[in-house]
Amino acid sequence: MIIKRNGFEIESSYASILAEYAIPHSFENRPGDTDNRATFQRDRDRIIHSESFRKLMYKTQVFVNHEGDSFRTRLTHTLEVSQIARGVCKSLALNEDLAEAISLGHDLGHTPFGHAVEDFFNSKLECGFRHNEQSVRVACTLETRNADNGGLQLSEEVLEGILKHTDSREYPYFPHLNPKHSCSHLEGQIVAIVDTIAYTCHDLEDAIKSGIVYQSLKQNDVFKKAFKKIKEQISDTTGVEIDGEQYQGAYFIREIIHKFVVDLTDNTAKNLGDYGIKSLADVKATNYKIADLSAEYKELLKIMGVFLVEHVYQSHMISIMDHKAVMVVEKMFERFMDNPKLLPPNWFSKYCNADDLIDPYSMMMNSKVRVICDYISCMTDRSALDEYERLTNPKIKL
Repeated sequence: MIIKRNGFEIESSYASILAEYAIPHSFENRPGDTDNRATFQRDRDRIIHSESFRKLMYKTQVFVNHEGDSFRTRLTHTLEVSQIARGVCKSLALNEDLAEAISLGHDLGHTPFGHAVEDFFNSKLECGFRHNEQSVRVACTLETRNADNGGLQLSEEVLEGILKHTDSREYPYFPHLNPKHSCSHLEGQIVAIVDTIAYTCHDLEDAIKSGIVYQSLKQNDVFKKAFKKIKEQISDTTGVEIDGEQYQGAYFIREIIHKFVVDLTDNTAKNLGDYGIKSLADVKATNYKIADLSAEYKELLKIMGVFLVEHVYQSHMISIMDHKAVMVVEKMFERFMDNPKLLPPNWFSKYCNADDLIDPYSMMMNSKVRVICDYISCMTDRSALDEYERLTNPKIKL
């Protein structure tokens, strides 16, 4: 590849390996810009070097970080999504850099301790709190690249992919990101389904390694029956047999993920042909998912998700974790609401300047409650526990 600073050769070389229906690389010229990175590579780098990305290391996926060193965190989940999404995009001649940037940024807005705290904030805010919307909010507002630039200044393709990585057909906020429709590019659609595959399979793996599955099989007949049904469904759909002796290692999870990835790749390629997708314009004109699993694998993923909700996420161990998490966050929230001067100076300034007006960019209410939720949501599990101690324990040094 021949490289030039403002690089026609770079651009044409990249374009030669992308399909006509992929989002092309962009090399927009900016004052003083002398590097060779395409726009999405720059977006990826800005995300990786952000404070919010580093904090994902200490944010709960399902099992609280200090419960075990091998459990997944938001960071390891994010890296796994990125790796799988890049592989699928490469097989389909899609833009890997765009998929990587979306993957790395999709969970920036997650709260400490997992979804239980997200649900708590959702009950406190008039416009609700959803981690996909908060991820865009973090990227556009809460992160700061430097003293002169607020937000990470990511491209709209990346922001749209981040917003729409959850399985919804309508997103009430961020109107400039076409919120009434599915993601307008295949790379974002790929990340959305890969995210679901990754957390479904890996949450099951962590549940097995935690001992929840083994204990429940011995003590809970309802669980035993449900798990037997899951094993049969997985075997019938993927051909992967789950043997009791494999539980400790859960190596079969890797085989299941591979089957999902192959199905996603093959079915998306089939849909491109069936729907007559020849160009990016065809993708944008189609208001339904093109990148998707086959009906059989989609049903399996749904069944596995239901099993996790009913028998893992609501298990005794995780219910206790969620209860303690909400207790900690609720106490902090109440303290800050009662006395906002307890907030750090920069956040207290934001609190004082909140005007209860609609932000024209996000269409969210710029309220004092939102500032407090933003502050707590930016914490890691560890920093939230430390803050809780500082606010409630008189023996803790400030």
